[in-house]
Amino acid sequence: WGSGDGSVDVDFSMEDTTVVSTLGDKSRTIEGLKPVGCTPGTDGGSLEASTGDAVRFTGYLAASQFYDAHSEAVAGLQLGVTTAVAIQSMSFDQAASVVDGEGARIDVSMWNVPLQPETGAGSVDLDKVDSESASEWFVLGLIPTTEHVLYGMKSLNEWHQAVTIHGYLVEAANSSNSGYGYKATWHNADNDCSMTVGTNNREDALVLVSRITLEDATVSSNGESDDEWVFGNVPFLGRAGFVLFFLAGGFGGAVGLFIVSNRMMMSAAKSSMRTLIGDEGMRKAASVKTDAKAAKKAGMESPTQRQKRSEQVRKETEKKEARQRSPPRSTPSKRKKDDGGLGGFDLDSVLASTSMGGPAGSGPTGRKSSVVVTDAAQEMDRVNVQESRGSSLPPSIGQQRRTTVSSTPSNVGGEEPTRPPVRKRKAVKKAKPAAEQPPEPSPRYEEDEDFSDFSF
Repeated sequence: WGSGDGSVDVDFSMEDTTVVSTLGDKSRTIEGLKPVGCTPGTDGGSLEASTGDAVRFTGYLAASQFYDAHSEAVAGLQLGVTTAVAIQSMSFDQAASVVDGEGARIDVSMWNVPLQPETGAGSVDLDKVDSESASEWFVLGLIPTTEHVLYGMKSLNEWHQAVTIHGYLVEAANSSNSGYGYKATWHNADNDCSMTVGTNNREDALVLVSRITLEDATVSSNGESDDEWVFGNVPFLGRAGFVLFFLAGGFGGAVGLFIVSNRMMMSAAKSSMRTLIGDEGMRKAASVKTDAKAAKKAGMESPTQRQKRSEQVRKETEKKEARQRSPPRSTPSKRKKDDGGLGGFDLDSVLASTSMGGPAGSGPTGRKSSVVVTDAAQEMDRVNVQESRGSSLPPSIGQQRRTTVSSTPSNVGGEEPTRPPVRKRKAVKKAKPAAEQPPEPSPRYEEDEDFSDFSF
């Protein structure tokens, strides 16, 4: 509805009506139209232009066609037609009582021109309807007078229903502009202004529609009827009621079906179980559930609960053990004091130096010494040498004493050893011992060893 492409706009009045249509290849304006109304009478209704009430086309809707565009074969006022219908003429009650499937059926093969449908196989062929046909037909090209009527014409999309079209025939102000479908001399109305069908059993007309009556709804010109038709409306329930009914019925039906099927399955399972274990076994099985509830109330645990609790305790224990196994923070090591029982072992000297000088023969030349000679040990060696020089014993005895002293573990600390008693003997002159060569210094190494003195 409007002035855009593929639209129609009707300025309706009883004095003069104008139709603007863009359903064709270009915009067309048809003006100077006079609506033809009906005045009821005793000898049929009187059809006159610009006066009277709307005429009625009542019957059984057999077919319909909607147009959002027209072909080149359409011209004149038919360009303003938005819907074409084929109605079998009969009373409204008769049409409403027709059983679905028993009414007239029309097979529409082509309906490009509103007033010239091409029909084929079916119970009725409109192309062949004539004076000898058993049924009477209206073929109407409908032009809406308001936007509400245009919207309500969608109700005619449902075939095989009782319908009444209220409207006006059309007459041109200039008789020379009259075309096919305009008001003609063979158009007649009953006393109540219901249109009748002539002897040819078919009436074609262009109608300015002001109202449509259906079985359970009405299409009005202003859209304010109490039973106004709404697209998607459902009789009795309405759209909202139908949606609620569908949801409630669908959901409730699904729940009910689930409950019934569940009970059927349980009943079948019980029957099979009774066959297998007998009545006594059924009674014992029934007591299991009661015993389980009593055990749970008493504080007993199921195997699943016990396993879950054990798993939780195990995880907590592993976490505690992991925390206990973690190494404590490192603390600076205390300096160890010299042990009085290990007189010859000095750990600080071992760590402080890589090599210490020693007397000749204390280790092989060129190798790192593993024994650290302390000051006390060196002092003992010097005392023994002096004693050996001043003693009258043979050199072998002195050498044995010196060897024994030097090989004795240095476990006496810093104390001087007790000098053994010397027996007085006659002095014997002996050759002076060869002067001892000064001890060769042991080679020094840059790397340190963790342990260098194993004298203990």
